[in-house]
Amino acid sequence: MAAALRGYVRVEVFLSVLVVAVLFVLGPMLAMRPSPRQAQLARLRASATANGLRVRIDAVGTRAGYADYVLPWSIEDHHTAQRASGLAFEREEGGAWRAAPAGAAAGPMPGQVPQDLPAGVVTLRASAEGLVARWNEKGREADVARIATALRALGSTLAERR
Repeated sequence: MAAALRGYVRVEVFLSVLVVAVLFVLGPMLAMRPSPRQAQLARLRASATANGLRVRIDAVGTRAGYADYVLPWSIEDHHTAQRASGLAFEREEGGAWRAAPAGAAAGPMPGQVPQDLPAGVVTLRASAEGLVARWNEKGREADVARIATALRALGSTLAERR
């Protein structure tokens, strides 16, 4: 009986050591997995790239929980880019758009601001890089496509006003 008990203790010690070893191997691997939010952001940003957008993250936007989704100017858009500089709109509480103080000189142009934008888009503006939508990234890949479509429509509207 004592021999059987010693054998049982050896198996128990072996299993305990094995479990600890497995935890030491799996623990760091599980800690490196992205959180669900990080995985969602990666999907949104990959969708942005697929839709021809660039995602720019700056310190101010990051602290506020926003990222800039940029539709870059094409070579043909050189004149449109110059004319659109300073153009900026902010979304009001009710969802209506108004010219932002920085873009007040440009003034609101009828039909210029696309209405089919996700609720989390808070500003639209023209920069040297392109047309920019500041978004809280709370949505789906379909929302990224809506942003891309709206920015293209805004770019077309600006190009037509030449």
